[in-house]
Amino acid sequence: MKGVVVCPQPRAADVGVEILSQGGTAFDAAIATAFAQMVADPFMCGLGGMGCFQYYRADTGEHGMIDFHARAGAKVVPDMWAADSKGRTEISGYTLFDDYRSELGYTAILTPGTVAGFAEAHDRLCSRPWRDLLAPAAKLARDGLAMTPFAHEFLSRRMMAGVPDGMMRVSATEACRAIHLHPEDRLYAVGELHQNSDMADTLETIGEGGADEFYRGKLGQRIAADLEANGSFVTARDLADYKPKVHEPVTGSYRGYTISSNPPPGSGATLIEMLQILDHFDLGALDHGSAEHLDLVARAMAAAHVDRNEHLGDPDFSDVPTDLLVSKDRAAHWAEVIKSGKFPSTDNGQPPSCTTHLSVYDELGNAVSCTHTLGTGSGVITPGLGFVYNNSMKLFDPFPGTRNSMAPGKARTTGMVPTIVYRDGKPVIIVGAPGGSVIISAVLQTILNIVDFGMSPVEAVTVPRIHCEGAALHAEARVQGSVCRDLESLGHTVKQSVLSFDPVMSRGHVITVKDGKWQGGADPRGGGGVAYAR
Repeated sequence: MKGVVVCPQPRAADVGVEILSQGGTAFDAAIATAFAQMVADPFMCGLGGMGCFQYYRADTGEHGMIDFHARAGAKVVPDMWAADSKGRTEISGYTLFDDYRSELGYTAILTPGTVAGFAEAHDRLCSRPWRDLLAPAAKLARDGLAMTPFAHEFLSRRMMAGVPDGMMRVSATEACRAIHLHPEDRLYAVGELHQNSDMADTLETIGEGGADEFYRGKLGQRIAADLEANGSFVTARDLADYKPKVHEPVTGSYRGYTISSNPPPGSGATLIEMLQILDHFDLGALDHGSAEHLDLVARAMAAAHVDRNEHLGDPDFSDVPTDLLVSKDRAAHWAEVIKSGKFPSTDNGQPPSCTTHLSVYDELGNAVSCTHTLGTGSGVITPGLGFVYNNSMKLFDPFPGTRNSMAPGKARTTGMVPTIVYRDGKPVIIVGAPGGSVIISAVLQTILNIVDFGMSPVEAVTVPRIHCEGAALHAEARVQGSVCRDLESLGHTVKQSVLSFDPVMSRGHVITVKDGKWQGGADPRGGGGVAYAR
């Protein structure tokens, strides 16, 4: 085999393996897959979004992180929304306003980083021309794709109180209505062909002109003029000055493996902290899915979230003690707290599933783990351009003076954790997930299932899952009833879903490499595709 691509959108995975089959590398396949994902899942990811791209380059042994976080526009004022805040959603922490200003419309948009981030990855790593990697996505947009169950479910699901529903989201602007509402003035049904020729044109324009066209060229001028005319906080200068960050991943260890993930404002340190706490317990000696197993995992999750809530922020704006979060001493402290029977507690809960992810590995040994997102999409489309902008303003603190308060040029915190696990310096697990802070728990349990319980990739992302940030332990319906009762007797407040495969639990996508062979596992909780290049 020449390689494998795993992601939530099967047709996007097909695009990636076609690149591999033609002799492209994992890096080429990742770029092509990512742009195809933007067509297949236009409210989960897109040209107007953000993300994190972790890579391992086999020929040099280099492993690095390209972060392309969206950043607040120059017109943002830290206290501009404080007086109008109606609080936050109970289980996600999204800011609430009567007019949905942080969720929908031009005021919800941060400066997009996606095009610049993937262009940086291309310039550093890829062997195929940029235009050739965007061309398959442009063709998909022009020819059309059948509406997928997960894309439809996201727009049709019942939302939390105070959060706009899918019809409101796609109706936020006339340009969005024209593309994402059926001519019968309804959402597209599962299986119906959905075309987007405007997005195809935009992809072809970027394919020819590169990222510079999006940020500083004629296309960028159209974007800036539209944002300026409609009250966005993002300026032409914000676009022109945008640059992704390239740096080392944050690393830790678990059972002799090296864990490599993304630095703040991403949540890689939180994942590593959870694993290093659990390194003090012999999980493999416990029955998988037992109350004893899930109790320890939940407590480690809660402990790391205590530190995440206190310390995580944009390191360009505050001192984030990453070394503390990934230290062995901090993990040992929390392990002793757990052994004493105390329960780490925060007030946060699980957010709804959003975002997307891709994992890629090729026959040369190159690896990519990339998570990218729109938030949940602002519903804004610049007329004629076809793509939705992010709505990442909803994850800033509307009150000044905190680590996650809004400020010009600042990135908000994110649960994204694109992760590569190494053994003897080589990738053995490439993993990530979409879904807010539930990403962290999905990736954690996928790694535990493989390392401690010897599961295959498919098993690791399929078995029942929990999520805990301290206030409650959320469990899928497949977690045995008697186990939930035992967990309650151990002090947990258990909230059990009625769904056996709850998409809110996030969708893990993983590749394992062992004895020269590789396997992929795509989460059955929504969509999911594993494609092999032969």
